[in-house]
Amino acid sequence: MLNKLKNFINENQLVKANDRLLLAVSGGKDSVVMTHLLHQLDYTFALAHCNFKLRAEDSDGDEKFVKELANKLNVPFYSKSFDTKIYAKENKLSIQMAARDLRYEWFDALCSKEGYQKIATAHHQDDAIETFLIKKSRKASIGALQGILVKNANLIRPLLAFNAKQIQNYTSENSIEYREDKSNLSDKYQRNSIRKTLKFESHERRVQYLDEIERNKKSYSKLIEKCDRYKNMFCKDKNDGLLLPFKYLLEQDEKKEILYELLKHFGPFSWRDVFSLLESQVGRFVTNSEFRIVKERQGLFISKISNNLNEHFSINVNDKLLTSPIRINFNIYDYKDFKLIKNSRLAALDYNKLHFPLKLRTWQKGDVFTPIGMKGKKKVSDFMIDEKFSTYQKENTWVICSLDTIVCIVGYRINEYFKLVPQTEKVYLVEPLINEYGK
Repeated sequence: MLNKLKNFINENQLVKANDRLLLAVSGGKDSVVMTHLLHQLDYTFALAHCNFKLRAEDSDGDEKFVKELANKLNVPFYSKSFDTKIYAKENKLSIQMAARDLRYEWFDALCSKEGYQKIATAHHQDDAIETFLIKKSRKASIGALQGILVKNANLIRPLLAFNAKQIQNYTSENSIEYREDKSNLSDKYQRNSIRKTLKFESHERRVQYLDEIERNKKSYSKLIEKCDRYKNMFCKDKNDGLLLPFKYLLEQDEKKEILYELLKHFGPFSWRDVFSLLESQVGRFVTNSEFRIVKERQGLFISKISNNLNEHFSINVNDKLLTSPIRINFNIYDYKDFKLIKNSRLAALDYNKLHFPLKLRTWQKGDVFTPIGMKGKKKVSDFMIDEKFSTYQKENTWVICSLDTIVCIVGYRINEYFKLVPQTEKVYLVEPLINEYGK
């Protein structure tokens, strides 16, 4: 096993010459075997043990065992206890997910503090197959069907060179002591049920599973290449959001997979609803707690949900630049010296008709104004419909008010009453410094 492990580490470039390793050791068979093997190969490492306080005296017994193993091998030992149940409850996580989060957060902190370059866990081939089967039963994405990765950032899994039987045989042949976690025998967890079933699978069937995992890895690699090409060539950053054009995307057989990979970093969504946007009407959208994905004419647009809906911002007479919540320049000119550049984004207003401080706010339901060139009043909502505003535009449209009267819809239209006339003496110019989207 030693030669096979050494070759596996070298072939996958898991460890560099001067790397110091932090081994995640529970005291169970797999992590103890990993410790013994890496010790024989003369790697520099320390043992890190998590006491999740889930099995009463057994948890403390595990910690004691790992500490004694570290002393026997003359390597550094770190341990930490966690209130796993409380953390799981507070964060609405399963016990398993809570333990995972706590474990890796602590490992990363240890590496930073003590100068370890890699974290090694004792996952083996059977673990990879179990993970694959669990994800497959949940109809997971192609990315999740890669089983367990050999390396991921600073995390390495050297025992993926072996299956559970090989590890068990090694403990027997070398009289290696370890701790048995009785929770692994419980049918409470899906993984344990799959583990029991896997024991009776033939060698040929196991090989088939591993081959399928390898094919998935290759398929996922090609998918990521497509995602990168699509993002670099077609996707555009607009108004603090991302536009995913239908061009190229709808031509791909893996369009749903591409969408998932590009959007998964924006947090959890109902992915069935997200995918349905491809076939839905313009204006339909899907949200989570932070982001919104909107079906636009050009493609899907994802943006952060605004938190400024009910806020008001003052604009004083001497203000030249507003940087928040949006960027706007303000300037005052003599009318006789003023030449208006043809630009629908600019608002040239009669200064003497304004009452300062002006007020900047998002438009509200029921807002009305008289668009320049019209005599009667018009609802702002109707104006946006006529101008074919996107959902994103509607939610990010601002108005400037003098007293309680709308002076202009920023970037789009001024009020007839405030337009320039021959009697105008001074011009108040409003210049929004925001990117236009969807107009």
